[in-house]
Amino acid sequence: MKPSPVLKTALLVFVAAAAGAMVYKAAVTPHSGKEAQGSTSAVEAPAPAAPAAAATAVKTPAPVRREAETRRATVYYFFTNTRCRSCNTLEKYTREAVEGNFRDPYKGWMVEFRGVNLDDPANSHFVDEYKLTSKAVVAQKFEGDRPLAWKELPEVWRLLGSKELFAGYVVGEIQGLLDAQ
Repeated sequence: MKPSPVLKTALLVFVAAAAGAMVYKAAVTPHSGKEAQGSTSAVEAPAPAAPAAAATAVKTPAPVRREAETRRATVYYFFTNTRCRSCNTLEKYTREAVEGNFRDPYKGWMVEFRGVNLDDPANSHFVDEYKLTSKAVVAQKFEGDRPLAWKELPEVWRLLGSKELFAGYVVGEIQGLLDAQ
């Protein structure tokens, strides 16, 4: 089945708009030096040692967490031991879209890619949690260890023929999930 010219044009406009929005956001979003360092934890240094007479009153400060450390999203690619060429391409395109477009935090959200083999018994809980019936891409956001909203990205299979459209769709869906209250 060959896509209609109208559909092609609409998808190209969507990708161009998404790319333009990413460029605009990158240009106007201030980046602090701490984010650029990629540090995964920020802990205050303990206070200098007190004199021997007051040593019992010294406490180590609690760790300070930056927003991007507590607000994170994981983009899962769920697969099985049996993998075809399309399955491998799906994983590759998803990983590239996530790692290429979310190197820096997006509005305070750290985004990571994670491939998960559902044939591993330790991962079987994902089938029930996300109601999986096949190999899939799912984006989930978390506040600390608390899971928040999640979304399956079903159109990835249909868009495998165009890496650009695929990436635009994945990035747009992740941003939409993270922007939603």
